[in-house]
Formats: sequence, structure tokens, C-alpha cells
Amino acid sequence: MHIRLYTPADAIKCREIFISNVPKYFDAEEIGKLDTWMNAAETNTIPYSFAEAIYFYVLEVEGDVIGAAGFYLAKGENKGQLNWGMIHADHQGQGYGKLLYDYRVNKVKELGRQATLWTSQHTYKFYEKLGMKTESVTPNGFGYGFDKYVMYLPN
Repeated sequence: MHIRLYTPADAIKCREIFISNVPKYFDAEEIGKLDTWMNAAETNTIPYSFAEAIYFYVLEVEGDVIGAAGFYLAKGENKGQLNWGMIHADHQGQGYGKLLYDYRVNKVKELGRQATLWTSQHTYKFYEKLGMKTESVTPNGFGYGFDKYVMYLPN
């Protein structure tokens, strides 16, 4: 098992991981947003005006990419916003999601930031078990049927 920085060669696997999680955890229309994120990671650019840096990682098991996850540093804020955390559906429930979560939280803390994230009603309980607290909930905040949970990890 190995976590490493994303490379352009990982794009196809990351798209496969995303698709394996549609419609349970992602809306199919979000694939364009993932592509924008991966392109920014490939070109070392910033995809959002409210971010100052982005980081994207993949999780390999026996040489196969089975998960991906990133975060960005919020411009002018003390936040490291976790995003694109996903494990291929065939590998869920084996602790890989927690591994990627812990890895990113540690990176965010090393950078002196507070870990935050936006997630849906389908995954917020996973993050609660890891110590995150819900700040707010917006019904259909990610699109019809996907409520937006704004969460943070207390210091």
C-alpha cells in the first residue's frame, strides 16, 4: 500500500474510481469538475480563485490505483479543504478511505491549517466517526438529491 502524488498517468484510473461511485456518492455531472481538478494538478495551476495551492494524491495497492483524494489551501483563511476523496467501489469498507483521510489531515496540519470539507448526506457519518463536526447543511446543495454538509475538524 502506497500513497503518492497524482501524475497525468493516473487520470484514467481516477475517472474509473469516480464512475464506480456514481450515483451513490457522486452525481455523474461532477466528472467535469474532477477533470478540471486533475488538469490543474497536472499543470501545477490553481483551479479556483479562492485557493492558493492544491494537492492531489492516489492510493496504490499492489501497483493498482484504487483511491484518490486531495485538498486545497483556502486563500486568506486558515483552512485546508479536503476534496475528491474516493475509493473504488470494489475496495470500500477495508479502511482505505480512513487511510487517505488521515494522510490528508496530517498534511493539512503540517501546513498549519485546520481541516475542513464539504460532503453529502451519504458520507458525513463516515467523517463524523473520524472526529469532524457539522457546521451547516444545505438541502440539494450539490444538486438534486445531494445535500451539502460543511464540516470541520476541531483543533
